[in-house]
Amino acid sequence: MLNSYLQPTIMRVIILLLLLSSCQSPNPESAQELSREEEEIAKGLIQGSFDEIWGGVDSSAIPRYHTDDFIILEHGEVWDNDTIRAYIRSQLQREGRPERKNRMEYIAMEKYGNSIQMAYHNYAEFVRADTLVARRQWLESAVAVKTEEGWRLKMMHSTRVPVE
Repeated sequence: MLNSYLQPTIMRVIILLLLLSSCQSPNPESAQELSREEEEIAKGLIQGSFDEIWGGVDSSAIPRYHTDDFIILEHGEVWDNDTIRAYIRSQLQREGRPERKNRMEYIAMEKYGNSIQMAYHNYAEFVRADTLVARRQWLESAVAVKTEEGWRLKMMHSTRVPVE
């Protein structure tokens, strides 16, 4: 047991510390409230980029979704917009290329200043002539930033996940 002299002193110190901590300004590094509109915009960037660029095999859509200095860490490789354009060109030359349909399941989404960080599962089905020919899955993360043109993806990371 604390003696009667120390108990009030300890209580005063605790109260003083609580008061001081409540007066501090919020940490700018902590996550901010993400509005419903921002959440929809962020999800739209992910879904739209996969539907138009990867599924639609359309490199002209890159500026609608990516910053000029965008990179994706793609299963051990660093790709930029030029790498993606070259990949799209190679896909356009493939005969009988299957159609890609994408579906995302979001794990987390947080806003920090003018950026939104996302983590999600990416599921793709590849269909040719109404026949499912392949399924793929990735665990991914992305960072979207607010630019003069609106929100754009600045960076992504993609890891393949085995499909059962």
